[in-house]
Amino acid sequence: MAQRPLVFPDLKVTDDIAGSYHSLKPWLLTHLVKGRETYPAHPRTRQLESSVLAWARDLGMSEDHMKITVEATPGHLVGLFAPQAPWGVLLPLAKLQMILFWLNTVDLGSDRPVGRLVEPVRETLERGHSPADGPLILRPIASLRDDVVAAGGTELIPGFTELLLGFLREYTARQAWENGEPLPSLDRYLKHRTRTAGIVLGMWLQRLQPGLVGPGEELPEPLLQLMKQGSLLVGLDNDLHSCHVAAESGEKLSLIGVICQEYGIPVDMAFSCALTLNAALRYENANTAASICADTSLPDAVRRHARAIFHWVDSVYTWSLQTPRYGLRGGDARAVAPCSALNGKEQT
Repeated sequence: MAQRPLVFPDLKVTDDIAGSYHSLKPWLLTHLVKGRETYPAHPRTRQLESSVLAWARDLGMSEDHMKITVEATPGHLVGLFAPQAPWGVLLPLAKLQMILFWLNTVDLGSDRPVGRLVEPVRETLERGHSPADGPLILRPIASLRDDVVAAGGTELIPGFTELLLGFLREYTARQAWENGEPLPSLDRYLKHRTRTAGIVLGMWLQRLQPGLVGPGEELPEPLLQLMKQGSLLVGLDNDLHSCHVAAESGEKLSLIGVICQEYGIPVDMAFSCALTLNAALRYENANTAASICADTSLPDAVRRHARAIFHWVDSVYTWSLQTPRYGLRGGDARAVAPCSALNGKEQT
Protein backbone atom coordinates (compact mmCIF):
# COMPACT_ATOMS: atom_id res chain seq x y z
CA MET A 1 0.00 0.00 0.00
CA ALA A 2 1.33 3.39 -0.94
CA GLN A 3 2.30 5.58 1.96
CA ARG A 4 -0.07 8.50 2.55
CA PRO A 5 1.69 11.83 1.93
CA LEU A 6 2.11 14.17 4.87
CA VAL A 7 0.32 17.41 4.03
CA PHE A 8 0.42 18.95 7.48
CA PRO A 9 2.80 18.55 10.42
CA ASP A 10 2.13 16.22 13.34
CA LEU A 11 -1.63 15.75 12.90
CA LYS A 12 -3.53 15.63 16.17
CA VAL A 13 -7.27 15.26 16.50
CA THR A 14 -8.03 18.13 18.85
CA ASP A 15 -10.35 21.09 19.30
CA ASP A 16 -7.63 23.07 21.06
CA ILE A 17 -7.01 25.94 18.61
CA ALA A 18 -4.69 27.84 20.96
CA GLY A 19 -2.67 24.74 21.85
CA SER A 20 -2.34 23.71 18.22
CA TYR A 21 -1.31 27.21 17.21
CA HIS A 22 1.57 27.41 19.68
CA SER A 23 3.11 24.15 18.47
CA LEU A 24 2.63 25.14 14.81
CA LYS A 25 3.71 28.78 15.13
CA PRO A 26 7.17 28.55 13.47
CA TRP A 27 5.79 26.44 10.61
CA LEU A 28 2.76 28.69 10.18
CA LEU A 29 4.68 31.98 10.09
CA THR A 30 7.27 30.51 7.71
CA HIS A 31 4.49 29.75 5.24
CA LEU A 32 2.63 33.03 5.76
CA VAL A 33 5.74 35.09 4.97
CA LYS A 34 6.25 33.52 1.55
CA GLY A 35 5.94 35.89 -1.37
CA ARG A 36 5.60 38.99 0.79
CA GLU A 37 7.38 42.26 1.25
CA THR A 38 8.02 43.78 4.65
CA TYR A 39 8.51 47.51 5.07
CA PRO A 40 10.50 49.91 7.28
CA ALA A 41 8.75 52.15 9.79
CA HIS A 42 7.60 55.57 8.63
CA PRO A 43 9.92 58.39 9.81
CA ARG A 44 6.98 60.11 11.55
CA THR A 45 5.77 57.00 13.41
CA ARG A 46 6.61 58.31 16.88
CA GLN A 47 4.96 61.64 16.15
CA LEU A 48 1.82 59.83 14.99
CA GLU A 49 1.75 57.66 18.11
CA SER A 50 2.16 60.70 20.37
CA SER A 51 -0.51 62.65 18.51
CA VAL A 52 -3.06 59.84 18.76
CA LEU A 53 -2.36 59.44 22.49
CA ALA A 54 -2.79 63.18 23.04
CA TRP A 55 -6.02 63.13 21.03
CA ALA A 56 -7.41 60.25 23.08
CA ARG A 57 -6.44 61.99 26.30
CA ASP A 58 -8.03 65.27 25.23
CA LEU A 59 -11.26 63.42 24.41
CA GLY A 60 -11.37 62.01 27.94
CA MET A 61 -11.17 58.38 26.85
CA SER A 62 -11.13 55.79 29.62
CA GLU A 63 -8.10 54.07 31.12
CA ASP A 64 -8.95 50.94 29.12
CA HIS A 65 -9.04 52.97 25.91
CA MET A 66 -5.71 54.58 26.73
CA LYS A 67 -4.09 51.22 27.45
CA ILE A 68 -5.23 49.84 24.10
CA THR A 69 -3.93 52.97 22.37
CA VAL A 70 -0.41 52.29 23.62
CA GLU A 71 -0.59 48.61 22.79
CA ALA A 72 -2.06 48.89 19.29
CA THR A 73 0.62 51.22 17.78
CA PRO A 74 -1.75 52.79 15.20
CA GLY A 75 0.90 55.28 14.05
CA HIS A 76 3.19 52.45 13.03
CA LEU A 77 0.36 50.76 11.15
CA VAL A 78 -0.71 53.87 9.25
CA GLY A 79 2.85 54.85 8.38
CA LEU A 80 3.32 51.44 6.80
CA PHE A 81 0.21 51.35 4.64
CA ALA A 82 0.13 55.03 3.57
CA PRO A 83 3.80 56.02 3.37
CA GLN A 84 3.20 58.69 0.70
CA ALA A 85 0.30 60.41 2.49
CA PRO A 86 0.80 63.90 3.95
CA TRP A 87 0.38 64.52 7.68
CA GLY A 88 -3.18 65.79 7.22
CA VAL A 89 -4.15 62.37 5.89
CA LEU A 90 -1.91 60.21 8.09
CA LEU A 91 -3.33 61.53 11.36
CA PRO A 92 -7.04 60.98 10.51
CA LEU A 93 -6.15 57.49 9.27
CA ALA A 94 -4.36 56.76 12.55
CA LYS A 95 -7.38 58.02 14.51
CA LEU A 96 -9.66 55.75 12.46
CA GLN A 97 -7.49 52.71 13.16
CA MET A 98 -7.57 53.58 16.85
CA ILE A 99 -11.36 53.82 16.81
CA LEU A 100 -11.53 50.36 15.22
CA PHE A 101 -9.14 48.94 17.83
CA TRP A 102 -11.27 50.47 20.59
CA LEU A 103 -14.44 49.04 19.09
CA ASN A 104 -12.91 45.59 18.78
CA THR A 105 -11.29 45.55 22.20
CA VAL A 106 -13.34 47.75 24.53
CA ASP A 107 -16.69 48.74 23.06
CA LEU A 108 -17.98 45.56 21.40
CA GLY A 109 -17.80 43.23 24.38
CA SER A 110 -20.15 40.24 24.27
CA ASP A 111 -22.09 41.58 27.26
CA ARG A 112 -22.88 44.83 25.43
CA PRO A 113 -25.26 44.54 22.46
CA VAL A 114 -23.69 46.07 19.36
CA GLY A 115 -27.09 47.19 18.11
CA ARG A 116 -27.05 49.96 20.71
CA LEU A 117 -24.31 51.70 18.73
CA VAL A 118 -25.83 51.65 15.24
CA GLU A 119 -28.24 54.59 15.47
CA PRO A 120 -26.01 56.79 17.68
CA VAL A 121 -23.11 56.24 15.25
CA ARG A 122 -25.33 57.08 12.29
CA GLU A 123 -26.55 60.25 14.02
CA THR A 124 -23.02 61.29 14.94
CA LEU A 125 -21.73 60.92 11.39
CA GLU A 126 -24.76 62.49 9.72
CA ARG A 127 -25.13 65.46 12.06
CA GLY A 128 -21.49 66.05 12.93
CA HIS A 129 -21.82 65.81 16.72
CA SER A 130 -22.38 63.04 19.23
CA PRO A 131 -25.46 62.83 21.49
CA ALA A 132 -24.71 64.25 24.94
CA ASP A 133 -25.72 61.02 26.68
CA GLY A 134 -24.25 58.67 24.08
CA PRO A 135 -21.51 56.03 24.50
CA LEU A 136 -17.94 57.26 24.96
CA ILE A 137 -16.85 55.86 21.57
CA LEU A 138 -18.97 58.51 19.81
CA ARG A 139 -16.55 61.26 20.85
CA PRO A 140 -13.65 60.08 18.69
CA ILE A 141 -16.05 59.28 15.82
CA ALA A 142 -17.34 62.87 15.86
CA SER A 143 -13.76 64.19 16.07
CA LEU A 144 -12.67 62.04 13.12
CA ARG A 145 -15.60 63.32 11.07
CA ASP A 146 -14.44 66.88 11.74
CA ASP A 147 -10.95 66.00 10.51
CA VAL A 148 -12.25 64.38 7.32
CA VAL A 149 -14.45 67.39 6.53
CA ALA A 150 -11.57 69.80 7.24
CA ALA A 151 -9.38 67.82 4.83
CA GLY A 152 -11.93 68.25 2.03
CA GLY A 153 -13.57 64.85 2.45
CA THR A 154 -17.20 65.83 3.08
CA GLU A 155 -18.28 63.71 0.11
CA LEU A 156 -16.67 60.65 1.72
CA ILE A 157 -18.90 60.79 4.81
CA PRO A 158 -22.04 59.03 3.43
CA GLY A 159 -20.05 56.05 2.12
CA PHE A 160 -17.95 55.93 5.26
CA THR A 161 -21.12 55.93 7.37
CA GLU A 162 -22.56 52.94 5.53
CA LEU A 163 -19.27 51.03 5.80
CA LEU A 164 -19.03 51.64 9.55
CA LEU A 165 -22.68 50.70 10.11
CA GLY A 166 -22.09 47.52 8.10
CA PHE A 167 -19.11 46.78 10.35
CA LEU A 168 -21.34 47.15 13.43
CA ARG A 169 -24.13 45.01 11.97
CA GLU A 170 -21.67 42.20 11.31
CA TYR A 171 -20.68 42.33 14.96
CA THR A 172 -24.32 41.78 15.88
CA ALA A 173 -24.13 38.50 13.94
CA ARG A 174 -20.78 37.72 15.55
CA GLN A 175 -22.22 38.13 19.03
CA ALA A 176 -24.94 35.62 18.18
CA TRP A 177 -22.32 33.10 17.03
CA GLU A 178 -20.26 33.71 20.15
CA ASN A 179 -23.35 33.26 22.34
CA GLY A 180 -24.25 29.78 21.12
CA GLU A 181 -25.74 29.99 17.65
CA PRO A 182 -24.13 27.55 15.15
CA LEU A 183 -21.01 28.88 13.49
CA PRO A 184 -21.56 30.25 9.97
CA SER A 185 -20.70 28.46 6.75
CA LEU A 186 -17.30 29.21 5.25
CA ASP A 187 -18.90 31.39 2.55
CA ARG A 188 -20.81 33.40 5.15
CA TYR A 189 -17.71 33.72 7.32
CA LEU A 190 -15.64 35.10 4.42
CA LYS A 191 -18.29 37.76 3.77
CA HIS A 192 -18.31 38.53 7.50
CA ARG A 193 -14.52 38.81 7.64
CA THR A 194 -14.37 41.10 4.61
CA ARG A 195 -16.58 43.57 6.46
CA THR A 196 -15.13 43.25 9.96
CA ALA A 197 -11.44 43.52 9.09
CA GLY A 198 -12.08 47.28 8.96
CA ILE A 199 -9.57 47.80 6.17
CA VAL A 200 -12.11 49.08 3.63
CA LEU A 201 -12.89 51.93 6.04
CA GLY A 202 -9.25 53.01 5.97
CA MET A 203 -9.00 52.59 2.21
CA TRP A 204 -12.10 54.76 1.86
CA LEU A 205 -10.55 57.60 3.85
CA GLN A 206 -7.20 57.20 2.10
CA ARG A 207 -8.94 58.85 -0.87
CA LEU A 208 -7.98 62.10 0.89
CA GLN A 209 -4.41 61.39 -0.25
CA PRO A 210 -3.45 63.55 -3.27
CA GLY A 211 -2.98 61.67 -6.54
CA LEU A 212 -5.64 59.01 -5.88
CA VAL A 213 -9.29 58.88 -6.93
CA GLY A 214 -10.52 61.69 -4.72
CA PRO A 215 -13.61 62.32 -2.58
CA GLY A 216 -15.66 63.94 -5.34
CA GLU A 217 -14.93 61.28 -7.95
CA GLU A 218 -16.64 57.97 -8.61
CA LEU A 219 -14.59 55.00 -7.46
CA PRO A 220 -14.31 52.51 -10.34
CA GLU A 221 -15.66 49.01 -9.73
CA PRO A 222 -12.22 47.32 -10.15
CA LEU A 223 -10.89 49.43 -7.26
CA LEU A 224 -13.88 48.53 -5.10
CA GLN A 225 -13.22 44.86 -5.85
CA LEU A 226 -9.55 45.29 -4.98
CA MET A 227 -10.52 46.92 -1.67
CA LYS A 228 -12.78 43.98 -0.77
CA GLN A 229 -10.09 41.47 -1.68
CA GLY A 230 -7.50 43.31 0.39
CA SER A 231 -9.82 43.59 3.37
CA LEU A 232 -10.55 39.86 3.31
CA LEU A 233 -6.85 39.02 3.05
CA VAL A 234 -6.00 41.24 6.01
CA GLY A 235 -8.78 39.56 7.99
CA LEU A 236 -7.56 36.07 7.13
CA ASP A 237 -3.93 36.97 7.87
CA ASN A 238 -5.14 38.22 11.24
CA ASP A 239 -7.03 34.98 11.85
CA LEU A 240 -3.99 32.89 11.06
CA HIS A 241 -1.52 34.70 13.28
CA SER A 242 -3.77 35.76 16.15
CA CYS A 243 -6.34 32.97 16.47
CA HIS A 244 -4.56 31.84 19.63
CA VAL A 245 -5.24 35.22 21.26
CA ALA A 246 -8.96 34.92 20.48
CA ALA A 247 -9.12 31.27 21.56
CA GLU A 248 -7.35 31.93 24.84
CA SER A 249 -9.84 34.68 25.62
CA GLY A 250 -12.76 32.32 25.05
CA GLU A 251 -13.89 33.42 21.59
CA LYS A 252 -15.52 30.68 19.51
CA LEU A 253 -15.60 32.23 16.04
CA SER A 254 -12.49 31.87 13.88
CA LEU A 255 -11.49 30.84 10.38
CA ILE A 256 -9.95 27.67 11.81
CA GLY A 257 -13.10 26.69 13.69
CA VAL A 258 -15.30 27.40 10.67
CA ILE A 259 -13.12 25.24 8.39
CA CYS A 260 -13.20 22.42 10.94
CA GLN A 261 -17.00 22.59 10.95
CA GLU A 262 -17.36 22.97 7.17
CA TYR A 263 -15.23 19.96 6.28
CA GLY A 264 -15.31 17.84 9.43
CA ILE A 265 -11.55 17.91 9.89
CA PRO A 266 -9.28 18.32 12.93
CA VAL A 267 -7.70 21.61 13.92
CA ASP A 268 -4.20 20.82 12.69
CA MET A 269 -5.45 20.03 9.20
CA ALA A 270 -7.59 23.18 9.22
CA PHE A 271 -4.44 25.32 9.53
CA SER A 272 -3.12 23.79 6.29
CA CYS A 273 -6.45 24.38 4.57
CA ALA A 274 -6.51 27.98 5.78
CA LEU A 275 -3.00 28.59 4.43
CA THR A 276 -4.04 27.19 1.04
CA LEU A 277 -7.11 29.42 0.96
CA ASN A 278 -4.98 32.42 1.91
CA ALA A 279 -2.48 31.71 -0.86
CA ALA A 280 -5.22 31.36 -3.49
CA LEU A 281 -6.83 34.64 -2.46
CA ARG A 282 -3.46 36.41 -2.50
CA TYR A 283 -2.92 35.19 -6.07
CA GLU A 284 -6.35 36.51 -7.08
CA ASN A 285 -5.66 39.86 -5.40
CA ALA A 286 -2.30 40.25 -7.14
CA ASN A 287 -3.87 39.46 -10.52
CA THR A 288 -6.64 42.02 -9.97
CA ALA A 289 -4.10 44.70 -9.08
CA ALA A 290 -1.82 43.80 -12.00
CA SER A 291 -4.67 43.92 -14.51
CA ILE A 292 -5.68 47.41 -13.35
CA CYS A 293 -2.11 48.69 -13.44
CA ALA A 294 -1.53 47.24 -16.92
CA ASP A 295 -4.67 48.83 -18.40
CA THR A 296 -3.38 51.95 -20.17
CA SER A 297 -6.94 53.05 -20.96
CA LEU A 298 -7.43 53.86 -17.27
CA PRO A 299 -6.45 57.24 -15.82
CA ASP A 300 -3.12 57.42 -14.03
CA ALA A 301 -4.93 58.16 -10.74
CA VAL A 302 -6.80 54.85 -10.96
CA ARG A 303 -3.61 52.89 -11.53
CA ARG A 304 -1.83 54.73 -8.71
CA HIS A 305 -4.80 54.01 -6.51
CA ALA A 306 -4.63 50.28 -7.34
CA ARG A 307 -0.99 50.21 -6.24
CA ALA A 308 -1.88 52.04 -3.02
CA ILE A 309 -4.65 49.54 -2.22
CA PHE A 310 -2.48 46.54 -3.07
CA HIS A 311 0.21 47.89 -0.72
CA TRP A 312 -2.10 47.51 2.30
CA VAL A 313 -2.03 43.74 2.77
CA ASP A 314 1.70 43.28 3.28
CA SER A 315 1.91 46.55 5.20
CA VAL A 316 -0.65 45.36 7.74
CA TYR A 317 1.16 42.02 7.89
CA THR A 318 4.45 43.83 8.61
CA TRP A 319 2.75 45.67 11.48
CA SER A 320 1.22 42.46 12.83
CA LEU A 321 4.65 40.87 13.18
CA GLN A 322 5.84 43.76 15.34
CA THR A 323 2.89 45.04 17.36
CA PRO A 324 2.63 43.93 21.00
CA ARG A 325 -1.02 43.19 20.25
CA TYR A 326 -0.28 39.72 18.81
CA GLY A 327 2.96 38.72 20.50
CA LEU A 328 4.70 37.59 17.32
CA ARG A 329 8.02 39.32 17.93
CA GLY A 330 11.02 37.05 17.70
CA GLY A 331 12.94 34.77 15.40
CA ASP A 332 9.87 33.26 13.76
CA ALA A 333 9.20 36.39 11.73
CA ARG A 334 11.77 37.39 9.19
CA ALA A 335 11.83 39.94 6.41
CA VAL A 336 11.69 38.71 2.83
CA ALA A 337 13.20 40.07 -0.33
CA PRO A 338 11.02 42.24 -2.57
CA CYS A 339 9.07 40.08 -5.00
CA SER A 340 6.22 42.07 -6.51
CA ALA A 341 6.50 44.39 -9.47
CA LEU A 342 3.53 46.28 -8.07
CA ASN A 343 5.36 47.48 -4.99
CA GLY A 344 7.23 50.72 -5.46
CA LYS A 345 7.36 50.60 -9.26
CA GLU A 346 5.31 52.38 -11.88
CA GLN A 347 3.54 50.27 -14.46
CA THR A 348 2.21 51.64 -17.73
